[in-house]
Amino acid sequence: MSTKTIPAQTIKTCDCCGVTIDRQNSRQEGKLTLNAHALDMQGSPCADATRKLDLCDSCLYDVAKAVDVVLSAARAQQEGK
Repeated sequence: MSTKTIPAQTIKTCDCCGVTIDRQNSRQEGKLTLNAHALDMQGSPCADATRKLDLCDSCLYDVAKAVDVVLSAARAQQEGK
């Protein structure tokens, strides 16, 4: 009798487009973490609402671009007030 041990394998998928993340599309190892507290009806924090996203390289680029657009628009709006 022989025993064959197969190590556990972690397979990640992009939370944006659903592609399997591998060495070819995850050279930047993109992750986005949004830290937040869930609030109860009185506005007090009651739970963790943190979201952790794994992203492939192309989605990481798109998300970073979208964040830059939103932040620059917010800055422009603040300067306009």
